[in-house]
Parts: sequence; C-alpha cells; structure tokens
Amino acid sequence: MAYFVPLPGGQRLLPLLLGLLLSGYVSALGTGDRGKTAERVLNVAVMQESPSLDLHKNSTLIARQIGAGQIWEKLVTLNSLSDVVPELAESFDISPDGKVLSFRLREGVPFHDGSIMRAEDVTASMNRWIDSYAPARSLAGDSRFEKISDNLVQIRFAAPAVTFPDMIAGAPQAAVITSAAACADEDSRGFMRQYIGTGPFRFAEWKNGRYIRLEKFSRYLPYGVGGKGTDGWAGYKDPQVEQLYYHLVPQASTRVAGLLTGQFDVDYNVDNDDMPLIRGTAGVRQVRYQAGTLALVFNKRQGPCADRNFRQALNAAINAEEIMAAVFGEQYELGSSYMEDTQVFWRSSAGEEYYNRCDPDLARELLKKTDYDGRPLRILTSTPGTTDRGVLALMAQLEKAGIRAEMTVVDWAALLQYRNDPSRYDIYTSSFFSVPVPSLKLYLDPLFPGWSDDPLLARYLSDLNAAGSRAEARDCWERLQAYAWEYLPIVNLGYFSQTHAWKDRVEGLTVYNGLYFWNAALR
Repeated sequence: MAYFVPLPGGQRLLPLLLGLLLSGYVSALGTGDRGKTAERVLNVAVMQESPSLDLHKNSTLIARQIGAGQIWEKLVTLNSLSDVVPELAESFDISPDGKVLSFRLREGVPFHDGSIMRAEDVTASMNRWIDSYAPARSLAGDSRFEKISDNLVQIRFAAPAVTFPDMIAGAPQAAVITSAAACADEDSRGFMRQYIGTGPFRFAEWKNGRYIRLEKFSRYLPYGVGGKGTDGWAGYKDPQVEQLYYHLVPQASTRVAGLLTGQFDVDYNVDNDDMPLIRGTAGVRQVRYQAGTLALVFNKRQGPCADRNFRQALNAAINAEEIMAAVFGEQYELGSSYMEDTQVFWRSSAGEEYYNRCDPDLARELLKKTDYDGRPLRILTSTPGTTDRGVLALMAQLEKAGIRAEMTVVDWAALLQYRNDPSRYDIYTSSFFSVPVPSLKLYLDPLFPGWSDDPLLARYLSDLNAAGSRAEARDCWERLQAYAWEYLPIVNLGYFSQTHAWKDRVEGLTVYNGLYFWNAALR
C-alpha cells in the first residue's frame, strides 16, 4: 500500500512513507546516535558522494561543502563581498612589486589530532596544494612556500602574482591547512588517508554509500568577534550541535520526504520538481542563489571535437534556453559570461555574439569546413540529477543541423574516471561552481579533461596571471573570454541556481556559495 500525505494547495508527496521505508532511512535514523541525542545531532541529506575528502586533489563540490571551513581552514578566505581576508593567517602582505606574499600565522591553533599548527605544517600543506592544483602550479612556476620564522611563511614569485591570494581563498581544489604528517600519508590513489584539520568539526566516520559523520571539535580556536558569526566564509564559528551527519540520498523524492517527516533536518539539494512542495509547506525554510555554470566540455585531443570548426558548428546549433530549462526547470538564468553574476568585477560580455545562436543553417555551413563523417557524437553525462534531459534536448537540436549524437549515462564517480580517457567520449557535461578569479576555471587548464592546450589561450591566461594590478588583470580577462568563445574550450550554457531547504528548528546557518553549519543550532 502507498501512503499519501495531504499538503497545502492539494499537493501530495507520492508515495511518502513507502519511499522512506524502502530506502531504509526510517529504520536507520530512528536508532543509534540520533535516537539518543537528537537535540544535538544535525542530519543533512545530500545527493552524491565524493571519492575523497582530500580537498587539495579533489574538486568535487560535495567534498568542499563538507570539508571547507568545517573540517579544514585556509590561510585566507572570502567574506560576503568576495574580499580576501585572514583565517589561519593573522595577517598577510603583498610586496609593492606583487612578487612576494607573506603570511603571519595565528599562534596556538590546534589540529584535530592534538598537535599545534606550525609553519612546517603550513608550508607542507600549501606546497602539496600547489603541486596538486594545476592553476596554482601554473601561476607559481617553481616558486614554493618557505618557512621564514615560527609564525611567518612566504612565497616569492618570478613575476607579479596579485591574484594568488584570491586563488588561495576560493580555489575549487581548496588550499586547506593540515599537518605535515597527514600531507605525507597518502593512499594508492594519492589521496590523504587522514582528514586532520583545524576547523570546528573533526572527521569521525565514513560509511561508504551511507553517510559521513563529523563531530564538534571541543578544542577549536575561533577567530573573529564572538557573537557576530561569520561574514561569508570568514569569522567567528561556534556550532551548537555535537554531531553532523551527511547522508547519501540520491533520490530527490526521498530527500524531500525525509525533510517533511523529520528524518532529515536539511535537504541540501532540492530538485526543481519539488520546489512547489517546499514552498507550500509550513515550517520549512529555503534559500536559492546562483551557484555556477552548466557546460558542455569538448574532447579536444581526438575525434570530431578536436576540430575547432566542428565545435563552432555545434555551438551555432545550440538553443541554450531549451537545455537549461530541461535540466533546471525554473532554477537558471541565461548569460554568456564565464564568470557568474556574483563576481561583478570579472563579469564580461566579450564574445556574447557567439552565445545561444540557435541557428541550424549556420551550423550546417560551418560543418562543411570539417571532415565530419556522420558518425554519432558520443555525449557522456552523469547521475544523479537531470542533465540527461538537457542532453536529449541537445541531441534534437544537433539533429536539425545534421549532427547525429548518442548519450551515455553513468554515475558521477564513473564520469570522473571516464573523462580522463579521450577514447571514451566526444563531449561530457559538467557543472562548474562559482570561483573568485577566472584563472580558477578548470576548463582553461590544458591538463584538465577536455585538454584546452591552445597556445593563444595559454598566452592570454599567462598574461592574466602575471598582471601587475587587478585592473590590468581585468583587461587580460576580457581578451581571454572573447577568444574563448571562438576557440570554444567549452560551451557555457548558462547559470544554474542551487536551492537548500531546512526545518525551521534549525538556526545559525551560513549561506554563501553553499550552506554551512559551523554556527548551526537546533531549537
């Protein structure tokens, strides 16, 4: 028998209790820690699992949202205006020529293993991050962090690097600080085995396919002003919950059902189809914000997409609004800028004439310049989510332009593997979340899957990284984005929004490019 719960406006959640029972979450959450200390346990439902929480080497969004600022902290971070401000650094300084960055460390900051953060830990962490993160490695060259004294570290560049603090503060592969010992202890994949940070929560347990559990770190040393909370990612953190569970719940209907029945306190990934239900339910709060861009990433090493003319033909055929609406429903905006609305300084209209052209006739003309033989274009996309709907819309658009296509749908972990092998696909879909500087857009890196190894693109990116001022960097970015819409490392389809929902008994949440629980409380 299916159970139905009447909701405001005559809406129903189908089938509510049956879905929860089948998923196992009623029994799983009704016992154990939640049953004993429910008032101090926060349960969050998320839709996907990360291969690792090693943020130096892993750009998966869910890993960053679990770990950044909660398990780990950085030398500097971002406030709500996207300004770079100190975190584990007491202060930082850029030399007048832009070539030397100095960071004076906070003293007495404890790691989760009981040791105290030292300059040696900071240099080991920052140099491992540089070695692991191609944009940082490209900007740093041979430069690495050095210990100057017990509470001072420094990095010297061969050329100006005025955007490097922004990179440290907001990189998708986060520049988190851990112990030197943890940096050296890696598994066979090269990921850290120990998740040891300085944040207000410590890593406690990972049940693969089920949940990740964090515990409040009783020795956490806060910074900022007590009682004022955080500004963006920066400031005073004082969680009022003892344990924080991130439950893997791929099915959107199960997440929202668990939220409405009280099994979960937070639905981290509200599906567009569930938006009317969330809006119509008393006692549930929600927040929506522009989170990043959806893109088609071209395989430029082999196959038809290695030909720029073919990429231009495909781009000419695209109706971005149809694709975005198919994937995100009402939760999207159109726009050609590689940088999102939240990054006002960097937002650009350069190259917008190439965006959303919806012109199959032009696509056919451009296709004549290629050697395309009519074989199906292989498009790789992932679950969970609804990107397959967008790919179906794309395939219909390409058919009108004379390009046949086929879709392969795999889970997100498989896509992360498959995209490294150029023989497996011609295009893959990917979301790219907001970053504070354009050089952090992963698809501009020649080593990132898709392989944008164009010499002119590389020169423009090098000019941006070596700019002597932010104004000069902005001019470099204008030239880079204009060229990118001709070269087409990706097709930027538009901006997607992310919606989080939680029961109104949850307080103290931080919303800034994600939802964070470092000041969370339950009433």
